[in-house]
Amino acid sequence: MKVAIIPPTTRTGEWTLSRCLIRGLQQKDIDVKILQHFALNRPNIRLFLGSLLLGHLIKDDSISILHNVDSLGPFLFPHKDLAIKKVLSVHDISPVILPQLFERPVPDRVVRFDFTTVLPKIMKNTDLIIVPSYSTRGDLIARFGAKKEKIAVTPFGVDTSFFYPREDYAEVLNKYRLRHKFLLYVGNDSPRKNLKTLVRAYANIFLKMPHDLVLVGPINKNRLRAYINLSDLSPDLKKEMQERIILLGYVARDDLPNIYSAATVFVFPSLYEGFGLPLLEAMACGTISVVSKNSSLIEVIGKCGILIDDPLDPEEISARILEAIKEDTSPNDLVRRGLERAKEFTWEKTVQATIAAYHWVAQT
Repeated sequence: MKVAIIPPTTRTGEWTLSRCLIRGLQQKDIDVKILQHFALNRPNIRLFLGSLLLGHLIKDDSISILHNVDSLGPFLFPHKDLAIKKVLSVHDISPVILPQLFERPVPDRVVRFDFTTVLPKIMKNTDLIIVPSYSTRGDLIARFGAKKEKIAVTPFGVDTSFFYPREDYAEVLNKYRLRHKFLLYVGNDSPRKNLKTLVRAYANIFLKMPHDLVLVGPINKNRLRAYINLSDLSPDLKKEMQERIILLGYVARDDLPNIYSAATVFVFPSLYEGFGLPLLEAMACGTISVVSKNSSLIEVIGKCGILIDDPLDPEEISARILEAIKEDTSPNDLVRRGLERAKEFTWEKTVQATIAAYHWVAQT
């Protein structure tokens, strides 16, 4: 079996999956070709120009599987003349599930069109769809009428030889000028990540505790300032809260386990996730998690964290955070359960499940 992989173009969870999957396949002695071309460099170029040129891009007759690792692959046309099986990873369909969050006239209109109109057509032209959670599989079946037997669920993994509880993190705290007590969020500022409500929740309680709020990821500073200004606090208190919300942006990957380990609580109030890789990484580092009770997040956390019933309610998020940092919540038990839960998700399992899916589709 020879597999051609079209990697994602952004360094998100899909990028992590692609990197771990390629390495895992190669370790299993599967011949892997990384398919790179200017027609595949950006999602919408890939959709249209990539689909048009797909026959020219696949020049190796020995390739039996073509796997596009993010949600929008070059499968706009059937290409029945190609003797390959087309595999598409679909991680989530947030523009379909939460259309009210995609309201900007130009960029969001394109995204909504891609996911509501183009993606169903692409899915029909693929031989196999791979999703990271049963939640996403259910969404594809409910929203697009996808056939259950055509969808393989292969959850993401976490490398516990890298993400594990660290104790000597003082150097990393000094590097980023962090205090020893802080809440942690890892992600971007997409509306579905619900950062606005998290900031409102922090406004309710930051005077009651010494914990700063540390934000890791590509978050717009002006957007964050706008969220702070939405609060009912006085100008002086808004200024104080802004000083206690630490925006780190991207951090060195080697520093992430130390930051997770140093955090008192990991807070992830997302409105919808296809998987939720930061949550798994936080659990693997022994950090108590406060997380939304929705979508795939329940599959990841199980009963190993503190759940938010309504992530749009800042009062509830505030209460769950305070609950997490109290000594009488038995944090050691939550830590222990989280560590055990994280061990269930390995990249080895992801690779094995993907190979099984490849063999299945190759025989159909």
